[in-house]
Amino acid sequence: MVSTPRSSATSWTRPTGQRGAHRPSSLPPRRGESPAGAPSPSSGGPSSGATPARPRTARLDSLTGLRFVAALLVFASHSIASFEFTPVAEAIDPYLEPGAAGVSFFFILSGFVLTWTHRPGDRVGPFYRRRFARIAPAYWVAVIAFIPLNALARPEETGDLLWHMAPSFIGLHAWIPDNEYYWAGNGVTWSISCEMFFYAMFPLLIVWALRLSDRARWWAAGVLCLLVIVPPLVLAPLTHGETVADWAIFIFPVQRLWEFGLGILIALWIKEGRRIRRIGIWGALGLVAIAYAIAVVAPAYLIWVAIPFIPFALTIATAAQADLDGRPSVFRHPVLVKLGEWSFAFYLTHQLVIRAVDYVLEPTTVLVAIGATVLALVVSVASAYVLFSVVEKPLERRLRGGTLPVSTGGAGHAQKR
Repeated sequence: MVSTPRSSATSWTRPTGQRGAHRPSSLPPRRGESPAGAPSPSSGGPSSGATPARPRTARLDSLTGLRFVAALLVFASHSIASFEFTPVAEAIDPYLEPGAAGVSFFFILSGFVLTWTHRPGDRVGPFYRRRFARIAPAYWVAVIAFIPLNALARPEETGDLLWHMAPSFIGLHAWIPDNEYYWAGNGVTWSISCEMFFYAMFPLLIVWALRLSDRARWWAAGVLCLLVIVPPLVLAPLTHGETVADWAIFIFPVQRLWEFGLGILIALWIKEGRRIRRIGIWGALGLVAIAYAIAVVAPAYLIWVAIPFIPFALTIATAAQADLDGRPSVFRHPVLVKLGEWSFAFYLTHQLVIRAVDYVLEPTTVLVAIGATVLALVVSVASAYVLFSVVEKPLERRLRGGTLPVSTGGAGHAQKR
């Protein structure tokens, strides 16, 4: 384990108007600077009030590629619907349902990415503006798109649907312990409701995390792991899987905050030059595979988060290490990176596509169900490309402003062209 000086700077302060001089990478970092290989801090801008371009962040393209893999896991869990009326429905359900845990990967990665791109002097206002620009346009399109689709298939339900969907228009539906609300409409958007809460909390969490000593961060990571694991063990057996218990361990934004917090701590650890020495990205993915195999036979209340989240955390850390150290990674392949850039749009649209395909094909045989799943995957990727190209990317650029970088969906930023 390589030890490097920790940044002493807190964050979310007003800009000082002074810009620190860059030093040669061969020199040791001053107190308050990032070590070599980590993103260099931003000064926060000149005193004139002009908004400077944020410094370029080291790209971690393996994480972008892994985003699509995680989105595929979620797609697989929702593809169960295509097999619902086939003879194999009950047999394959245990093998597909654990894919829902891909959401846990996204929550950990979200904390990691926000911390990786954070710099001392970042201000709350511009941060919230960037987060709004990143998710709001595509999110609202995905929420609204369900309404005409449902009106065509079940027009008699439109009034009731709009009532239950109302909280989702402002991203509050994950706070309601009733699946008639948190899964209303485009059901996957509950996780974006959680992300909105994470973004709101991030300015406080990053200040807290930066002030912790190394030892305190290890303790904090242990506490976060317990907070993830213990509630499912306690709540699910007592309530026998009732809706409120399912909400409390899988949907409730506060309960999912612990995964986000773990991502913050992992990013700080990596930024400071630490490395996991005895396990690489393939070793971490092997642990993910073992966790998935265990989840196939585990109770439902454990498979969504408690079993896979530590292997997911190790995968994120080792993938970041591989990119920073220049080691080979199949997840940096240009095709996977491009699909990873579309992964947010893919996630938002895939369940709508699955439902539409099932409505048209009404699969009752295994062969038709497989065909419906393949078709849904192809159409989901195509719809993701359209949503990303027509809505997500251009509106993010417009809402951020011309001098700000445009997020490409990974753990870094590309300069605006």
